[in-house]
Amino acid sequence: MKGSNEFSFSDDSVAGSYDDVLVPILFEPWAKALIDAHGPWDGRRVLDLATGTGIVARMLAEQLGPSGSVLGTDLNAEMLKVAAASISNEFRNIEFVECPAENLECIDNSFDYVVCQQGFQFFSDKIASAKEIRRVLRDDGTVIVSVWRTVAECHFFNTICETLESIGEAEIAGMMRAPFDFLPRNDLEVAFQSAEFSSVDVNFEERDMIISGGVEHATRTAYSTPIGPRLRSLSEEIQAQFVDEFAKHIKELASDGVTMGQMASDVLVAKK
Repeated sequence: MKGSNEFSFSDDSVAGSYDDVLVPILFEPWAKALIDAHGPWDGRRVLDLATGTGIVARMLAEQLGPSGSVLGTDLNAEMLKVAAASISNEFRNIEFVECPAENLECIDNSFDYVVCQQGFQFFSDKIASAKEIRRVLRDDGTVIVSVWRTVAECHFFNTICETLESIGEAEIAGMMRAPFDFLPRNDLEVAFQSAEFSSVDVNFEERDMIISGGVEHATRTAYSTPIGPRLRSLSEEIQAQFVDEFAKHIKELASDGVTMGQMASDVLVAKK
């Protein structure tokens, strides 16, 4: 997993660009699909684990009604700053707290649902995290966890990796692989089975990756990922090489100029 330990959201420029660029393109459509597929949400108490900049929490807050609430937790202070700044006065049923997934600052049996969109793969102790999720869930509560499949199945990000490798930047490519290639489906299932959930089911989901602004928008998206600071630290010559090669790959990937292949995810649903 060479270089993947440097895949970080802690830079404030990463948190801002992530929310401005990646969330609308990628995380918001997947959040909507997750929320639409599950529930009912009205009146529920929900924990949004690894909330990031809060897109799942905000979308849930709109459906929970006056008697429901959502708590968003994350270990990253910069992401939480962006999340907190995004809350309007109408969202009185949402709160954000900084704490680790392995040691949640929540009382036992306090949530109807725990949701974790594309964060579980980053947790250092996955079995301990699954046990914490079970602890804070009410009896018959539900956890929903989505985790990207391999980067080869997530075509846009695979294109970033292939471009970096083609210009001799394999270490940065390794960083880009961190969200994708290090949590196989079986390991995800085992974490929740080990935590003694009563049922554990994992389903495959796939959707188009739509980037409406073509090559320029796609390049800005690549720079808005957590490898952005590393890309910007490269010499102007190497960055120009990356941009040129990336444009060639994107044109091959997106025959219509906007559909940048597919994204694939495993979605786990487990009952306490």
